[in-house]
Amino acid sequence: EVPFEPVKEPWNEYKLKDGTILRFRIIAVKFFDTGEVDPLTKCPNYIVAFQNILSVISEERGQPTKPVDISEIPDSAKEEVELDQTLREEWNIYIVDKKYKYQVKPVIISVYKFKGYFDPAGYPIYNVRSQNINKVSKWKEDA
Repeated sequence: EVPFEPVKEPWNEYKLKDGTILRFRIIAVKFFDTGEVDPLTKCPNYIVAFQNILSVISEERGQPTKPVDISEIPDSAKEEVELDQTLREEWNIYIVDKKYKYQVKPVIISVYKFKGYFDPAGYPIYNVRSQNINKVSKWKEDA
C-alpha cells in the first residue's frame, strides 16, 4: 500500500433518455504498487480500490421501498436505460507516494432502472455499471 492525496474528485453528470440526471463519482480509498513499471511512461502500475457514489435527480417520485439485494429484484423490474447526454465528465486527480500524478475517470457501460423501487428520498433506484480508465505521470510539485 502506498500513500496518496486526493487533489480533485469531481461529480460527473449524465442525462438519461428518461430525463433523469445521474451524478456519479468515484472515490479512491487505497493505492497498491504492483511492483511493475509501465515501459512507455516509466511510472508504476497501481491497483486502486474505489468506492462509487451515485446521486439521482428525477421528476419521478414514489413511495420509498425497503432495501433489497439486487439478486432479489425480478428481471421484469430491471430496465436498461440509455445515456442521452454526457453533461460533465472530468478526471479525478491524486498524488501518489508524493511522486506520481494518477488520473482516473469512469466510463459508463450500462445503466439499469429498477422499476417500482425507490430510495429513502423517493427517487427511482438505478444501478450503474462502469469501467475506470486511468493514466499515470511523474508529478512536478510546481506544475
